[in-house]
Amino acid sequence: MDEEQKRMLGQLLVFGFHGTTATPEIKAMIRNHYVGNIILFSRNIETPEQLLTLTSDLQKAAKEAGHERPLAICVDQENGTVRRLSGVTALPGAMLLGATHKRRYASIVGQLTAKELRAVGVNWNLAPVADVNNNPNNPVIGVRSFGEDPSKVGDFAKEMMTGMQAEGVIATLKHFPGHGDTVVDSHHAMPTIPHGLKRLQQVELVPFKACIEAGAEAIMSAHIHFPALETEPVPATISYKVMTELLRHELGYSGVLMTDCLEMEAIVGSIGTAQGAVAALLAGADMLVVSHCESRQRPTVAALEAAFAEGRFDQKRLDMSFQRIDALKAKYLSWDRLPRREDLKNVGSTFRQSEANTIYADGVTAIGERKLSPHQPVLLFYGNVQHRTPAEERQDEDHPLVEALYKQAAVAKAIAFDDESQKWERCLAEADLYEQIIVATSNIAQAPYQQRFIHALMAKGHKPIIVATQNPYDYRFVSNSLTFVATYEPTEPAVVAALAYLFGRGEANGRLPVSVSDDGR
Repeated sequence: MDEEQKRMLGQLLVFGFHGTTATPEIKAMIRNHYVGNIILFSRNIETPEQLLTLTSDLQKAAKEAGHERPLAICVDQENGTVRRLSGVTALPGAMLLGATHKRRYASIVGQLTAKELRAVGVNWNLAPVADVNNNPNNPVIGVRSFGEDPSKVGDFAKEMMTGMQAEGVIATLKHFPGHGDTVVDSHHAMPTIPHGLKRLQQVELVPFKACIEAGAEAIMSAHIHFPALETEPVPATISYKVMTELLRHELGYSGVLMTDCLEMEAIVGSIGTAQGAVAALLAGADMLVVSHCESRQRPTVAALEAAFAEGRFDQKRLDMSFQRIDALKAKYLSWDRLPRREDLKNVGSTFRQSEANTIYADGVTAIGERKLSPHQPVLLFYGNVQHRTPAEERQDEDHPLVEALYKQAAVAKAIAFDDESQKWERCLAEADLYEQIIVATSNIAQAPYQQRFIHALMAKGHKPIIVATQNPYDYRFVSNSLTFVATYEPTEPAVVAALAYLFGRGEANGRLPVSVSDDGR
């Protein structure tokens, strides 16, 4: 490859690094291999001020290296359970938005997200999730989806996407052609969705079609095998039939197509990261994501250069992806529009949080009518917040419901419980002293001891109120004689809104966007 071809290839690469400052290694990648895109995670982020310093330093490195356009700097700021930034406005995630059944909220959240990202130097968001979560056992999507109705998911994804784009941040639909009906997390292995083409057209593809028609400019692929689309046992990311024949030719998509991280086990455990990048490019991908290890990034660059030298892809193919990426950058990025320190003044502001809290309050969902008296003692039992996937990397150190309860109840006590049932005797004895009991659950299917604990309370005659702080599918494991409240995410604004309802200071206007029981509720 000559120098100009290397510059073009660098624009196809999306690399990450460890640390809260720009490392010599990532700067060398920007300088020597012209890497044009950076992905950030919680490991890179402390405060808005620190993040702006980091992104500014990265952009400075790119400009000094002679990049024609600024770096595209991206994060997974889906909000809710998947969020990378600290010190910013807490915004509701997809399923809570779906529970409000108000599309305009998705647009508002998209706009607010973009405003805060732009202020800290992030110009590209890996959201919204356009997956239809119609499988209650899905271990990786769940509340990251707007719901189980394909048309509604499309409407909400479209609103969020256009909201972000209107505020100057690139939005990314994921995970094409759909990750909602899996029981395997592609971080750990390759899932398979066995449905036929007709079913895929009626469900999985519906949101993507709607968003493509509305001007989608970036889509992320899924590391999932779709036998109806690809006879070879390979994930969609490296399938020409999926990436090009389906997405480009049948659906008419002409924007940028990026891979999910090529270090996920669905790729590493089969073709490997470096050759996976080559295969993804040959399948039709434009941007190739290697999020974590320099030890995999360097071989990826070498493999792509070797593939070009061997004629596995040619100048025309390189031009095609480069031109798509360059056109997208030309629309959204400019050296004259980089953020300044004064742009931080509204990040995480009281005004923005108040606007978000209105949406949180409208998403509270209740089955049953039991309430709490703020004047009588309340006992809260809570298990660990179950963050089970690498996507949900940011964790709250303390259970947010505990502090919220202490603020709203006159007298309250909170006790943690775990799967060691021999320790429950003290908990059950304490419960006998209270008439008002809350049990906070989190993904019971992944931590079934929570269901056993609820049964133990009921066996002693108690009727606790169940607050599902993440997964509304917890209702499947709870007696329908109990009042059940869904918050959809374990964030402070979500649980505060739920408690306000239970104490009679708020409403529960939300409606479940997924079926949580056999009778369709």
